[in-house]
Amino acid sequence: MAANPRFPGASAPGSSDELDPPVTVIREMQVKPGAEARFEALMHTVIEEACRRPGHLGATVVRPAQPGQPYRFIYKFSHRSRLDAWHQSEARAQLVAPIAELITVEKRDDFPGLETWFEAGFGTAFAAGEGGAPSRWKTTLLSWIAIYLLVLGVSQLLDAIGVRTSMAVQTLIVTAIVVPLVAYIVGP
Repeated sequence: MAANPRFPGASAPGSSDELDPPVTVIREMQVKPGAEARFEALMHTVIEEACRRPGHLGATVVRPAQPGQPYRFIYKFSHRSRLDAWHQSEARAQLVAPIAELITVEKRDDFPGLETWFEAGFGTAFAAGEGGAPSRWKTTLLSWIAIYLLVLGVSQLLDAIGVRTSMAVQTLIVTAIVVPLVAYIVGP
């Protein structure tokens, strides 16, 4: 993997996403009783700093449904190399050090690409702690459905606002909207 001089630890522009895929991390953390408020405040600070990092795509903290259950912390990066750069940073080390004192049990699972849609979100693989890549046919089917719905929706929107052009120009407009949506929003 070629280095990117703008972001140490990140892949060079144009490098294969297969070698440096997007990644979602799901952490389950059991917090010591009575330390929940401090834990949440410290996690808020970690999330704020992570949001400033290249490739960070978002984070969510799911509070326990009942006392004594673990917190679930879910965060995403555009490339594994950018996640690794964040995990190895001095800033992160300083921010998570006080959190470590508040946690009694921690479990971490990494899911590259669309795996979270197939395992963490819908299946028993995450619950059972199993790994493995999703079936290619599932990924292909999901991608096709997403693209079909986006093309259909954008086409109808253009028709509704009165955009009437040749098929070539209409296709250019539709793909100019759909491709970035799939690449940056729907796909990750």
